[in-house]
Amino acid sequence: MSGRTRLGRGLRGTAGLVLLAGFAAPAPGPHAAAHARPPAGNLPLPAGARTALRRQAAIPAVTLLYQNFPNPFPTTTAAETCLSFDLHRPSRVSLTIHDIRGNLVRSIVPSPQVAADLAAGRYGRSVPGDAAPCDPRFLWDGRADDGRVVAPGAYLVRLRTESHESFRRMLFRGQ
Repeated sequence: MSGRTRLGRGLRGTAGLVLLAGFAAPAPGPHAAAHARPPAGNLPLPAGARTALRRQAAIPAVTLLYQNFPNPFPTTTAAETCLSFDLHRPSRVSLTIHDIRGNLVRSIVPSPQVAADLAAGRYGRSVPGDAAPCDPRFLWDGRADDGRVVAPGAYLVRLRTESHESFRRMLFRGQ
């Protein structure tokens, strides 16, 4: 094992960069486990250490539909519910709301605000620092595509991509 170089743990830097430090693995022995991690803090790297910078991955590992929030809705503090999902790869997306019998009630994606072809990434949740917890394009207010308020009850949100389909149940209390 002596003479080999291992890749150490990533250290978070600024602007979403991660510093990856390589370090020499110690010779096997009773204290090898204690030396298996790179030094913590801002200590200088050992002589001969290799370093590399890479941008922190912003692409989700899987395509996933999250549970809407709040659920049930509306609440005393929120008249709408937020729909959010992750896309692992670019895809043609359909995010729709259906009644419990499967009838289409509302199309969130595609819509005039959001195109059907989306890049890999996270959708619905706002970025850190925004005042609102949800991207307004992914809010549902309990209205159908024709503008009428739907009846109180259980509804399904459906995410469909070229390689994935999932459902979540939500409860609309009525207005």
